[in-house]
Amino acid sequence: MASKKTITIVTSPTLGVKSLPALASPTSKQPPIYRIEERSRTIYVASDVDPSKWDTQSLNAIFSLAEADNDGSNNGTRSDESRVSSPRMSIYPLSRRIGVKSAPASTMPSDSPPRRISPSQSRPRILFYHKHDPHYGFTNFSAHPVIYKGKRYPTSEHLFQSFKFQDYRPNLAEHIRTCSERPSVAFSEARRFQPEVRPDWKQVNIQKMDETLFHKFTQHRDLLDELLATGDAELIEDSDKDAFWGVGADRKGRNELGKCLERLRATLRGSVSG
Repeated sequence: MASKKTITIVTSPTLGVKSLPALASPTSKQPPIYRIEERSRTIYVASDVDPSKWDTQSLNAIFSLAEADNDGSNNGTRSDESRVSSPRMSIYPLSRRIGVKSAPASTMPSDSPPRRISPSQSRPRILFYHKHDPHYGFTNFSAHPVIYKGKRYPTSEHLFQSFKFQDYRPNLAEHIRTCSERPSVAFSEARRFQPEVRPDWKQVNIQKMDETLFHKFTQHRDLLDELLATGDAELIEDSDKDAFWGVGADRKGRNELGKCLERLRATLRGSVSG
């Protein structure tokens, strides 16, 4: 469905911009001058007369021009032929062709909406992933054993991977726990038995990660202190191989492990302070 453009009426003309030629108006003695331009799907309108004196036909023409331009095809380029015009006024979209500069910022209305800043840009970021970098303990591959239901798991990775089979294939869950002290082996063994993974794993995997991290951090005071010391920082698993638990190669991944750690931090902070 085609998106609608927004009409913004500026009550005074923008300075430093050459206006379009005067266009006759049936309701005013002096011909008002209208300038219309498009910027980021917004149509800005400026006139040399007070908006209360604008005639209805002109306003309707403005809206009809916006609709006409919005309904047309747009492949990301604009040419002189794409200029929309009428006997009463003209619309001049800003060029979007590669190599063609848009109008300078001073030509835009001063009351244009400010750029929104995402939460991740307004607080510090802490990246973790590599063994030689700080906060390696935040990963599931760190050498921090976890006790779960009376059994020792060499790392939190062992516990998390075993959750794929617990209550469904308990023998495989036990195999993941005891196959090796190395977390990479637990990971590869769980992948080898992928056809045996519980069928609802994709619906519960984040919940199971929350549970895994809770046991790990509550059993290791040094990790708990390190996590709480991060304050309100955004925690990011800087993995270029995993776009679900980490940020992936394009750094646009979901970072679900970082989000789990932030939830755990908030929960444990409340428990400690209480």
